[in-house]
Amino acid sequence: MNDIFANKQSTCGVRYAILTTYDGSAFSGWQRQKNAISVQQTLEDCWQKQTGETIRLTGGSRTDAGVSARGHVSSFCSKMPIPMNNIPLFWNAKLPDSIAVRKAIRVEDDFNPRYDALGKEYQYRILNRRVRPVLFRHLVAHVPGELDLSAMRQALPHFAGTHSFLALMDQGSPTKRPVRTIQHLELVDEDRLITLIVRGDGFLYHMVRILAGTLVLIGQYKMSPERVPALLEAGDRTLAGPTMPPQGLTLERIFFAKTHFGGDCWPYEDKRRKGMSSEESDSYTLRP
Repeated sequence: MNDIFANKQSTCGVRYAILTTYDGSAFSGWQRQKNAISVQQTLEDCWQKQTGETIRLTGGSRTDAGVSARGHVSSFCSKMPIPMNNIPLFWNAKLPDSIAVRKAIRVEDDFNPRYDALGKEYQYRILNRRVRPVLFRHLVAHVPGELDLSAMRQALPHFAGTHSFLALMDQGSPTKRPVRTIQHLELVDEDRLITLIVRGDGFLYHMVRILAGTLVLIGQYKMSPERVPALLEAGDRTLAGPTMPPQGLTLERIFFAKTHFGGDCWPYEDKRRKGMSSEESDSYTLRP
């Protein structure tokens, strides 16, 4: 055991990071709330009931109600003598079927998955068929009318790169930093199950869902791909598409400066965190 972990264990225990997957339809969002069930509360309460120890999870993303996650990262401090490799099994034994801890690792005392996150990948799935989904209805949005995928793909380069994305932000966000960088955008079609893959260094409130809604408008011939640059320049939310339903959105992974759970090392150059205060960082990592 190195000095960092030894010092941590002597004060308030060992700090762990956990990789979690959950079905967002079962929760009001990730963050603990007063009058609704959240992912954070479910995890914390389950741990407390089994061990008697009260923990406080720090999440890398505060996903909204109905939004699912395949690779959510959070951290907590514990004094319980549970072997690290057994923590997922210990937790999952009492968690509901809608959530599971995939892996646990030991991390440095100052690790904060929210402020240390350098980027995230989200996927938005649209079932573009006449018949509505049943078995996978909590993981896709249904658009019955045929979409022009070619036109939608023509719009992607206009959204990629560094822009002010005020036009893709719903009201209710306190951020004063509308500029974000989208490093990767892709549309994948598998028998009319259309998946929008978005990877960026930060997202505004509902940004990915509005981006998906704008692409749907383009696919319906209600907006041309060539209008996107003017849309972003105007910064007018009313010019963009609708906010798509939350069930189509999944948090796939959170990226950091180094690998923690495999495949989560941010592959792009990033200087945002240097000299950034906690308040600025907080406004920079709002929910999509």
